[in-house]
Formats: sequence, structure tokens, C-alpha cells
Amino acid sequence: MKATDLLKEHHQEVEELFERMSQADNDEISALRDELVATLVSHTAIEEELFYPESREALGASPLITTSYEEHALVDVMLQKLLSTEPGDETFHARLGVLKELVQHHVEEEEKQLFPQVESAMGAERLEELGSRLAMRFGQVRESDVEALLARNVAKSMPAAGRRARAAKPQARKAAAKRPPAKRAPKRASTQRAEPARGAQKGRRTAATGRKKTEATAPTKTGRAAPARKASRPAKTSRTGRKGGRASSASTR
Repeated sequence: MKATDLLKEHHQEVEELFERMSQADNDEISALRDELVATLVSHTAIEEELFYPESREALGASPLITTSYEEHALVDVMLQKLLSTEPGDETFHARLGVLKELVQHHVEEEEKQLFPQVESAMGAERLEELGSRLAMRFGQVRESDVEALLARNVAKSMPAAGRRARAAKPQARKAAAKRPPAKRAPKRASTQRAEPARGAQKGRRTAATGRKKTEATAPTKTGRAAPARKASRPAKTSRTGRKGGRASSASTR
């Protein structure tokens, strides 16, 4: 059987499994899910190991083959999510639907675009020989631990994204280093005088008090001490007192 015909048969088997799963109850759907995972993982394995390298050799660099590798990585992630979800969970059929759309899109691109190009480039004899190798390898993968192979495939695709993110960080740091430093707004001059230190304030008060004492006790030209600035004024006598004084003096006379 030609390699392209064998792969088309696998595509048809997968489509039938999707249809059966959409109508199955929870008891039957677990077994169908395991069969779907085994078929898809084995199918993508023989394509990546044998069919795509042979196709690239026949066609040269092709964006269709590059895209097929990337679509396989997405299918693997959705398969692993489906395995981690119980059939009774509300997300199970949502994930199953997303997986079905991915597979159908991938199948359509291969059967309508890639396979015709490969058949024209390889010829019937080479396709028959490749088909035999694909069938043998498919059986070997189906007999192996398919879930472990799936986990390895997902692990290989995820670190690639991590390396791209780590490589982008130094570039971001270099770009940030090239940016001119942000200009700071000039500081406004304070309209308030700085408060003198406590020691200076105390010293000024002491000096002022000393000056007042010195002025109060400083000797005048006559040798007597100058009176204090604020001399108390003599109390005014009342008018009554003055009249009384005059009256008494008059009586004495």
C-alpha cells in the first residue's frame, strides 16, 4: 500500500472514533478515548519519524511540512488534557471538540495539499516501499507505552517555548539599557527658612539674655549703675488725696 493511502486510512479511523465518542455513554467513552490516543500518537509518530523526512527530501523545504510538525504539537497537548479529564467532567466534551477541530484541519491540509505534492515527487514505487515501513513502525508504536511517548512529546515541545522566553529576556534588558535615562523634574526652592538647630537656638537665647543683663548693670558716666530700661512709674495719687493734702496743710497754717 502506498504511504499516502495508509495515512488516509488512519485519518478515517480517527474520524470514526470521534463520531463514536460523541454518542457513547460515560462507561464506553473511556475505552474509546484510550483507543483514540493510541491511534493518534502512533500515527503522528510514523509521520514525524519517516513520512515527513522522506517528503522533505523529495520536495525540499516546504512550509506545509513545518506547519504539520507544529499542528502535531498542539494535538499532543490536547490529547494529554483529554487523558487528564474524567468523561463525566463538563470540560471533557469541550476538550474533545477542540481536539477534533485541530485534527480535521490537519487532515484537510495533508490530504488536499501535501499528499498530492508528495505523490508527484516520489512516484508509485517509492511510495509503496515507504508505505511498508510506515505500517511496520505503526504496529510497533501501538504495542509500546503510548501514554509515556505522548508525555515525552509534550515535554519536548514545552521547553522550546521556555528557551525562546529566556532568550528574549536579555534582549529586553539590552533594549532597556539603551534607553536614555528619564529626566527628573528640577527641585523647587523652598520658601521656608531652615529651622536652626536646637543648640544654636539655645545659644542665641543665652547670648540675648547676657546682653540684657550687661546693659542693666553697665556703669554710667557718673559711676552709678544705669537703671533698668523698664523702670516702674510711681503710682499716681488720686485727686482726692491731693485735695486732702492741701486741706490739711491749710489747717495747719
